[in-house]
Amino acid sequence: MLLDQTEDQAALLSTVSAILARASGPWAPDGERSSFAAELDAALEASGVLDAAGFDAFGPATGVLVVQDVCRTPAVVEVAASALIRPLACPDAPRPLAVLHGDATRACRFLPVARAVLFLSEAGASWCPLEPGDVIPVEGYFAYPACRLRAPQACLARATPCADPALAWRLALLAVAAETSGVLQGGLESVVAHVSDRRQFGRPLGTFQALQHRLAACSTKIAAARWLALKAAAGTVSEARMAAGYAQDAVEAVAYDLHQFMGAMGLTLEHPLHRWTYRAKLLRSDLGGAARHYRDLAAAEWP
Repeated sequence: MLLDQTEDQAALLSTVSAILARASGPWAPDGERSSFAAELDAALEASGVLDAAGFDAFGPATGVLVVQDVCRTPAVVEVAASALIRPLACPDAPRPLAVLHGDATRACRFLPVARAVLFLSEAGASWCPLEPGDVIPVEGYFAYPACRLRAPQACLARATPCADPALAWRLALLAVAAETSGVLQGGLESVVAHVSDRRQFGRPLGTFQALQHRLAACSTKIAAARWLALKAAAGTVSEARMAAGYAQDAVEAVAYDLHQFMGAMGLTLEHPLHRWTYRAKLLRSDLGGAARHYRDLAAAEWP
């Protein structure tokens, strides 16, 4: 399968890069775990780049590239569901779009800023527009803003079924794979910049072979997750399960190493590393986590 970018994709990603370059921080006040970059989110929506996956000239692969690029930044915006699920599975749903899997009473990321929620369950997929008073705030621990639905059953009762629930599920898995790989890449780039500048024993930390080997191992895992997501964009649900499972499986080892390389700085909320690793830790369990995806994959391939 050819994974080279087309001229159209390159032009669209240049637009994304320009939007990200114009975005200004800080992304969250010092000491706060969760945040939402509303201005950047609005700029991405206004540009139309989040709708690219719905056009034949672009398709889901372009959505994956957009998600990965945006998630490399420390800014928290709702991009994965809007760039991958919404254009193809529920195009009439307003965004930002929150994705609630399984128990409808659980806390869900992006609900505080969402204009619609997508329900995913074994029974299928449906979406519901949100009205003022539909959500109850909860404290966010994983960089994402989070809320619960005040009356989940009432929201489910007025939800619109997705025309193709299987497609919604495949795109949701793809969104997890793309977001996780992008977040991990951003964290890695932040740490590489740190060890290139930080000096010990008269030379940069990044020149020590032990760090280079472990950083290379992290880079290899993240690159594999990124390419698996791109391959799954034009593939089957089994490939989407593999991509999501692999990316989620990589989180623990990569996040551990990234914090080790930062030393004590990586343990404080004042340093931006948690803007990536906190997101990755929550994404690790999204849609049931890697163990579920691998079980589903094995059951489908070897019934």
